[in-house]
Amino acid sequence: MPLTIMHRSPEATTNKVSMNSELSILFIHYHYPPVKNSGVYRNYYLSEAISKLIGKCFVITSDNSKVLPLEALPINPDIEVFPCFTCDYRTISGSLGKTGKIKHGAQFSEHKKDSPIAQFLLRVQRSFPFNLLLAEGSILYIFNAYFTAKKLIPQHKIKVVFSSFMPYADHIIAWMLKGKFPQLIWIADFRDLQVEPIYKNTLWPGFQKKVEKYLLQKADVVTTVSNGITAKMKEIHSNVHTITKGVTLRPVLSSFDHFTIHYSGSLFLEYRDPRPLFRVMNKLLLDQKLDINKVRFIYAGKDGKRMSLWAAENGLESIFVNKGMLSRYEALEYQSKSHINLLLTSASEEHTGLLTGKLFEYIEAGREILCWIKGSRDQEIERMFDDYGLGSVLYKEDDLEAYIISKYREWIETGEVRSHHKQEKIMQELSWDHQAGKVLQLIEKFSKS
Repeated sequence: MPLTIMHRSPEATTNKVSMNSELSILFIHYHYPPVKNSGVYRNYYLSEAISKLIGKCFVITSDNSKVLPLEALPINPDIEVFPCFTCDYRTISGSLGKTGKIKHGAQFSEHKKDSPIAQFLLRVQRSFPFNLLLAEGSILYIFNAYFTAKKLIPQHKIKVVFSSFMPYADHIIAWMLKGKFPQLIWIADFRDLQVEPIYKNTLWPGFQKKVEKYLLQKADVVTTVSNGITAKMKEIHSNVHTITKGVTLRPVLSSFDHFTIHYSGSLFLEYRDPRPLFRVMNKLLLDQKLDINKVRFIYAGKDGKRMSLWAAENGLESIFVNKGMLSRYEALEYQSKSHINLLLTSASEEHTGLLTGKLFEYIEAGREILCWIKGSRDQEIERMFDDYGLGSVLYKEDDLEAYIISKYREWIETGEVRSHHKQEKIMQELSWDHQAGKVLQLIEKFSKS
């Protein structure tokens, strides 16, 4: 019997679907409510938006919320959350963090990850079958979540399971549930690729893809955050759709007194590299095209030690400000007050379209965005910047120099760097309600096929 969907608030989205019966969805999200990591906020905001449209929803998550650094975000009363017992490396490191033995709990800076041994161990951890024991979730979380869900599904007449990656444990739980309840519609969501062609982050990539293809045979729909990831996942699954992250626009605050370039978030080995910009800024300072008393570069995140070192190597000690780990509220405030928000990413001939969570935070801030891409040209990001007037996407240091001079002169002349964000278009096409509506349309379309 075809499944039709009733929106509780149909006016909240431009994606109208039919409204004849209630729909119940079970989200399997290890990271819920979100830890201090912009990548996993997708789980929270998408489930919130969907619950506003259809009513009662359920979330199965890890009970590691008791040890991990969290952000206090309100949970819709229509969402019932079921924490499941977990004992993994996050549990251990988070517990040690609370005793002060590991700073920042489960957050590890890049300088701890970049040794050959650390890199090998990270590849082992991410690869099947080792990820069943060593990665987030691990076997105890998987089985506890499965048995919890096995009771919830018939009790609440749940029709849809929505699982997210990372970690892969969430998809394995959904795979087990689909085997137990074949009538379920299973949506497998990917924020990243399991086997990254740029980062080379797994052992035996060919074997990993075969395992993934086997698991996802049971998935009815696969969703991803970008067309680049969608193209890769179509090699594994026949029904793949792009559902980007959403945004909630924030008021633009009064900007800093200094001409400020800001970067918040993590580095990722050599793949997110601000040093070309540092070299350009140093050159402009030496040439007196920038006034050292009027310029600041602000960094907020866990990799301040490395960023400070790189700034010093490029003669920027006097303008570099390391804010360290901030609350989400504080980090968003810096984004909203800076003249330029710096986005660092990578691309290759094999893989483009790495639309990071940080990009969407920057869009919410409404400020000029400078995207510096290491590697190949990324046409998906370029199109997105053009479509929504987000700023500039650059690849060459000469272009960086011209860009910084132009924006600095604009600031000198007007006291601001003007944003060209197309706010109305952004809200129409990138709101969380819009993304939720796209998910519900996929459910309805599949149920009728």
